[in-house]
Amino acid sequence: MSQFDETNFDEDEIQDLFEDEESMTPEDVFKMVMINKVKGTTVHVELYDQDEDKVELSEVIEELLNYIEKKLSDDEANQFVDQIMPLMAQSVVSGLGRMLGIRHTAFFLANETSRVALVNMMSIAFLLLKFVQQKNLTIQTFEKEISEEEIEDIERKAKAGSAATMGALLGMDPKEILENLVEQGEISQDDLEAILDGEDE
Repeated sequence: MSQFDETNFDEDEIQDLFEDEESMTPEDVFKMVMINKVKGTTVHVELYDQDEDKVELSEVIEELLNYIEKKLSDDEANQFVDQIMPLMAQSVVSGLGRMLGIRHTAFFLANETSRVALVNMMSIAFLLLKFVQQKNLTIQTFEKEISEEEIEDIERKAKAGSAATMGALLGMDPKEILENLVEQGEISQDDLEAILDGEDE
């Protein structure tokens, strides 16, 4: 029997893994998508105004989200709803269709939550670019060295989260998905405990 087969978490612990938003911040997720394996680094950026003062990206994003919500709830016609949102939606379908193929794109966009979130994030990206340009902000890039062990650790946790999320969208039991990953040796007990304890770095 594999050492991974002995992992046994109860229903509450498994549920907490996917519902406890305090255990993982957007910045933790960011680490998963900004790894440069070739250079062995993680990358993050910061915004600065013309006075060299730092502009908090998280605050800008929150303002843009509030702007989008306001525009979407506005009864009167506006450029954002009539032009920008349709452009973003059409770009998502066109881009994903060419990148993933029609079948995978159809499956990916079939879920309303994913579809709306993706279009909204495309819109955020568009507005953020306009904001940076209008405010004459500069983007500074910072790199941090990361070991192969850290990369593997992040990728394992990302794979577990991705598998569980996709399974949940299909109505599968997250606990069963995790148990299968453990049995296959894809993730370890230490990985799960780190996630459950909110110890992601």
